[in-house]
Amino acid sequence: GVRVEPALVVALVADVVAQPAGLPLLQYALTELFDGRDGAVMTRAAYDELGGLAGALARRADAMLDALDDNGRDAVRRLFARLITPGEATEDTRRRARRSELMSFPPALIDAFGAARLLTFDVNPADREPTVEVAHEALIRHWPRLRTWLDEDRDALRALRHLSDSARTWDERGRDTSDLYSGARLQLTDDWELAHPGELADAESRFLAASSAAASRVAGALY
Repeated sequence: GVRVEPALVVALVADVVAQPAGLPLLQYALTELFDGRDGAVMTRAAYDELGGLAGALARRADAMLDALDDNGRDAVRRLFARLITPGEATEDTRRRARRSELMSFPPALIDAFGAARLLTFDVNPADREPTVEVAHEALIRHWPRLRTWLDEDRDALRALRHLSDSARTWDERGRDTSDLYSGARLQLTDDWELAHPGELADAESRFLAASSAAASRVAGALY
C-alpha cells in the first residue's frame, strides 16, 4: 500500500551499486524512509534529507546520542571504542566483541543501539557466548562524531585492542607466563588503566594483574 517515487528508485539503485555491502544499507534506508514517509508515498526528497544510504545511519546515530546525558554519551564513546579495530595505514574496521567484555556498559544502552539497527547481536560459534558488533562499517566511515572520537583516541584504542587480544591469547594458551606483558608495554598499559578506571574487562584485568605480578617477581629476583 505504499508508493515509491521513480526518482527514489533510481537514486537507491545508483547508491547501492557504488556501496560495499550495499544491500544491508539499502534495507536500513528503506526502513527509515518507510517510517518517515509522507502519507503513502516514499520520496526522493526524504531520501536526500536522510543523506543517502550512509547518511541515514549517521542521522539515526546522532539522534540516539543527542537523547542521552553526558554520562550516556561518554558510555557510547567508550562502547564504540570496544567495537572498532583502528587501522594501521588501512581503514578502521568493525570488531566483534564478546558480551562479557562489555559488562561495564549498561545493557539497556547496548540494546537500544541494537533496536535502532546500529549494532547487531550474534553468538561466538566456538563457545556460544553472545557477541556485539557494529551493524554497518559505513557507520564507521560516515558518522562524523565517531570519526572524531577515533581520531582523538587512536593511540589509546590501539593499546586497548592489543591488550584485549593478548589477554585472550594468554587465556586460550593456558595462561603461559611467556605471553604476559613486561617492560615498556606493561608500563604503558598500567598508565592507561590508571587513566581509565573501571573500563577493563575481567579477562583484561586478570591478564594485567598477572603481568604486574610476574614483573614484580622478576624484579625481586634481580635484587
